[in-house]
Amino acid sequence: MLRVTGALFLVCALGSGLAPASAQSSVASVKQPSFDAATIKPPDPKAAYRVAGFIGKPGGRIFFGGTVQMLAQMAFNLRRYQVVGGADWTNKQWFEINAVPPDNSASRKITVGNREPSPEQRLMLQSLLRDRFGFRFHLESKEGEVYLLSRGHKALQLKPPKDPAADPRANVINKRGVIDGEAFGVNTTTGYLAQRLGYYLQLPVVDQTGITGSYDFHLPPVDPENRDNVAAVIGVVDRLGLTIKRGRGPIQTLVIDHVEQPSAN
Repeated sequence: MLRVTGALFLVCALGSGLAPASAQSSVASVKQPSFDAATIKPPDPKAAYRVAGFIGKPGGRIFFGGTVQMLAQMAFNLRRYQVVGGADWTNKQWFEINAVPPDNSASRKITVGNREPSPEQRLMLQSLLRDRFGFRFHLESKEGEVYLLSRGHKALQLKPPKDPAADPRANVINKRGVIDGEAFGVNTTTGYLAQRLGYYLQLPVVDQTGITGSYDFHLPPVDPENRDNVAAVIGVVDRLGLTIKRGRGPIQTLVIDHVEQPSAN
């Protein structure tokens, strides 16, 4: 088991999840970006419904609705099973957060809404957890059931990125609840692709491809009537020239050591 302790926050490189333990020492000397202003409030009890999750807006403004556990998952780009610990209220008490980045933030250049934070926005969410919730944690790596992503026997369908400065994106497009085999990647690494595939497979995907660098790809849909999402993901992986199978491997977990009710707005 790997155990890393501390209140420092980790750079999520290319949105691929928690940085390795060795990153801790380098983070200490780097000022992490933070929001210029943020309000944290309970939801309106008279509202007909709650808006859950992250909503990015033009100019880098963001909205988040959810629990501290959900916020940690979003900030560190993790799945639910990768965040543990904390008092009961961290998984029950709902917050609505509105935040604005500083003028010099790269997020200010965002012109369209987004449902996932950019790498910089994830870092700012981490800073918000630290500064407003007193959030501290440690990391543990345990052996568990995973999918293993590796090179296949077919030619790789990965192309050099058109924009090497673009935020990484990788997705198996879901239309009307159906994963039809269409997929795209923008300036994505295989590590980031593995993280995104884990979203659909509901298990961690460990990148064992040995492929370095970043790539673009696009695969057209093949089965508009598909109802087997696991089979569709495996099909996408095969068409990319990779292979994926069940196995055992390390699962990185963020353990909450300390968290408080948020400080005043």
